[in-house]
Amino acid sequence: MAAVILAAGGSRRLGRPKLLIPYRGVPMLQRAVAAASGAGCAAVLVVLGADRERYLPLLRGAPARAVVNPDHREGMSSSIRAGIRALAASVDAAIIMLADQPRIDAAILRALVTTYETSGKRIVASRYGPVLGAPTLFDRALFLELLLLEGDQGARQVMETHPGDVAAVEIPPQAALDVDLPEDLAGLQGP
Repeated sequence: MAAVILAAGGSRRLGRPKLLIPYRGVPMLQRAVAAASGAGCAAVLVVLGADRERYLPLLRGAPARAVVNPDHREGMSSSIRAGIRALAASVDAAIIMLADQPRIDAAILRALVTTYETSGKRIVASRYGPVLGAPTLFDRALFLELLLLEGDQGARQVMETHPGDVAAVEIPPQAALDVDLPEDLAGLQGP
């Protein structure tokens, strides 16, 4: 099992490198790495692009490997492609996670892995309210489809192509909060 942490965005809407911002005393990028490694992911890849010089020091000594996405301005699909391409051939499945969801923890990621192992489904997505989204686990059999994604879209298209192959893990909506806007930072002050 591997984790691909998407951390290449430019934080344009927030106006500053958001992954440096601490949540409960730990920068968001380090929280994502800790969640992935705490969930037992044998490989943790962090896909960097914009602000990579600011983020690389956060990865020193961490159980993670940086992957630079030179095409990060093309959008999220380019980061997914960079991360999937960098995975070892021995990886059976990968969790694609967003570095700006600081409330995603190892327990949530372990639930995805357990559901993958017991459900027989090739995709396990997080469900929060009516939304199926990140973090999402994909079996190796779908890596080629992830490599074909284009534009500023995540992997939702792959889920929509294989609806019968999707299992869901319910997570609290507040756990899925991703930080994009200044008001999202205020939302982190709650539970």
